[in-house]
Amino acid sequence: MGNWRNSFKSDYLASWDIDTPVTLTIESVAQKVIQLQKSEQKVVAKFVEKKFPNGEPVKEMILNSSNCKVIHKATKNKDTDSWKNIKVEIGVIPNKGHIGNEFGLSILRVISSEDEVLNTKSELVNGDANWDKVVAYVKENKQIGLVSIINNLQSKYIISTNVKKELSQYVD
Repeated sequence: MGNWRNSFKSDYLASWDIDTPVTLTIESVAQKVIQLQKSEQKVVAKFVEKKFPNGEPVKEMILNSSNCKVIHKATKNKDTDSWKNIKVEIGVIPNKGHIGNEFGLSILRVISSEDEVLNTKSELVNGDANWDKVVAYVKENKQIGLVSIINNLQSKYIISTNVKKELSQYVD
């Protein structure tokens, strides 16, 4: 059979296309009518990079409303034409809406053209207001493993080594 990924063809970037978070630069964002289960109008990002380090082609990415909100919040600009040349880190996260596949693509963070993270993150500390929510998230998603959980959480928080160790107790 060969590579299992070849069984899942898509004209657009999908969760099975990447193994670890990747940084890509937005070339343009446009609305397109695409054929999924039916013809639908979607917001689609095209990237400057044409190949991943492994040689696979970089495809356009359908941006859902959550991904658009991440870019909007970081750039403070709703105009998708102004998102050109913005670097985004894309990763795979559990699909909370349970629509479609178990995992989905997400823009984890937005980086300026000077490699500076645009959306500010707070440090995750045991006892903070969000601690219980984070612990619940870790317990709920332990099947994806601690490394993936930490990668997902690092899109919102700065996480020290000690806090990573604390969170690991909820995965084992």
